[in-house]
Amino acid sequence: MKIYRLAKDEKPDNYKEMKDWFIKRTDRHVKLVQKYCKKIEEYNPKMFKGLIERAKTHDESKYKDPEIEPYIYTTWSYKCKDDGMDFKPPEGMDEKMNKATEHHVKSNLHHPESHCEKKVDLINKTDRDKPPEEMIDATKMKDIDIGEMLADWLSMSEEKSTNPNEWADNNVNVRWKFTNDHRYLIYELIEEIWK
Repeated sequence: MKIYRLAKDEKPDNYKEMKDWFIKRTDRHVKLVQKYCKKIEEYNPKMFKGLIERAKTHDESKYKDPEIEPYIYTTWSYKCKDDGMDFKPPEGMDEKMNKATEHHVKSNLHHPESHCEKKVDLINKTDRDKPPEEMIDATKMKDIDIGEMLADWLSMSEEKSTNPNEWADNNVNVRWKFTNDHRYLIYELIEEIWK
């Protein structure tokens, strides 16, 4: 089966549907992150003071340039994959999607990549759900960053009906290098908040 690929900068006929899906899905994700940030701050108000307030701006950068258009395609790609449909972004969009993801993870403190000072590839450009070639140093993350990161992971687990422990097992000190205290905190929060 041949998959038609749009020319560079050509928008698909269903672009409005794609954009509407991006907004609906991202809004729902942010609401779930806010729910889990609230649970995490209430679980340990001293350690996570300010997490509920911080969650109000979770993933805001996805709604602005340079992220919004590539994330419309990224979100649609995941929807198509989940629905068992083929989808190929327009020519050149794959690179924009990777750059938008790099911008997002480097610009938002709940992503370990924003704390990595070493010049490395931040994402796996062939499969963004797998680790890059070199492990990302996340050892400088603050507790509040870990709290929002966990709220993000838990919301994704709820959205996709997956187990956050499996995600942690496959990524902690595999994709991202954490301190022993971080590792303990990550699994403690999964155990206490994911109920």
